[in-house]
Amino acid sequence: DFLEGGDGLGKELARVFRDSGKTVINLSRSPSEFAENIICDLTDQESIESAAKTLLSRVEPLEALINCAGVISIESLNEMKATEIERVFRVNVMGPMLLTSRLVDRITKDHGDIINIASTVGTKAYEKQAVYGASKWATRGFSQNLQLEFKGKPVRVISVCVGGFV
Repeated sequence: DFLEGGDGLGKELARVFRDSGKTVINLSRSPSEFAENIICDLTDQESIESAAKTLLSRVEPLEALINCAGVISIESLNEMKATEIERVFRVNVMGPMLLTSRLVDRITKDHGDIINIASTVGTKAYEKQAVYGASKWATRGFSQNLQLEFKGKPVRVISVCVGGFV
């Protein structure tokens, strides 16, 4: 199975932050009812570049970047198609890395936070989740490397490894 979100953790985070009085900007292919929306396809470099520029022109200060988008693939490795492997890594790893790189100067200037949503699958192996699990291990590793990169700077890097939820 190949699943995409839009109604999960990101939606709930947007609602909670909006209800607490924060300005919430959603960079996604799917609009959120709880945020200002900027269309962004995390599989496409030009879309990420454009969305980052638009975001930087609309938001000051940039208090937090929450990399929450993700796709999950639950299949045996011998059933995986190259296109599916590539999509999982583009959405879960490469897109957030590129987006973060385009916003990092502003986040540093504004003493913001970078929050990467990983998964318990990024801490422990699960059957039929080799590709998804590898992408979440990469997300966790990205966070740990950023923590070292920003040591002594006014930026917090937080990795959240959520378990399953409904």
